[in-house]
Amino acid sequence: MSLLEEGQKTRLGIVGGMGPLASTEFVRTIYDYSLADRLEQCTPVVSLYSDPTIPDRTEALLKGEDAAVLRQLTEALRYLAATGATKIVVCCMTIHYMLPKLPPALGSNIISLLDVIYANLAKRRGRHLVLCSSGTRKLRLFEGHDSWEQFSDFLIFPDERDQRLLHEEIIYPLKRNPDMPALVSALESMLERYEVDSFIAGCSEIHIIAKRLNAPASGHKVYGCIDPLDILARELAEGRI
Repeated sequence: MSLLEEGQKTRLGIVGGMGPLASTEFVRTIYDYSLADRLEQCTPVVSLYSDPTIPDRTEALLKGEDAAVLRQLTEALRYLAATGATKIVVCCMTIHYMLPKLPPALGSNIISLLDVIYANLAKRRGRHLVLCSSGTRKLRLFEGHDSWEQFSDFLIFPDERDQRLLHEEIIYPLKRNPDMPALVSALESMLERYEVDSFIAGCSEIHIIAKRLNAPASGHKVYGCIDPLDILARELAEGRI
């Protein structure tokens, strides 16, 4: 049964713009999956609120300057609630640090990207390299999750040098018009150094590069990947959200 036939119970809201290319790529992924076997009229209803003026989350939150971040996040969530969004994805991992500070009425419909990652770790045992921003790393978002103790042995974080490289030379270039082959090569080198066969897309920008790295006939080694945005796009297309 199509989503349209089910009355399209889910109207997905997306808080985006952090950065803009990542959240628009997420929308594209939703429709890549949804249009595979149905008419466009039967695909999900999605509202993207893209606000690139939200302060840099790593810089603001590590300095304790979170008032503007919280204010703009609250505005975005209120806007999406007004559009009738029944579920909301905040398309930035680092800003998840702010979710406990939201009024309960605004936070109740948010799908946590961390929750999605940990739910899928239970299905995919093995060693996973966590690719996240330096803000997410220093704020210890993964370690603060209720499931951390259960899965900590399966999660590997880059060392200090590689974390800086990841943040400055992979994630931030992905926010612009990136040299994708060079970034894919840099990511492959990092995965090889840590001798892993799987990684976690712990930053929305990693969703962009993960699609290129594991694309069919890309010529690259295929790595396992727990990408919460890809997982949610697939589940939405299948009517499981």
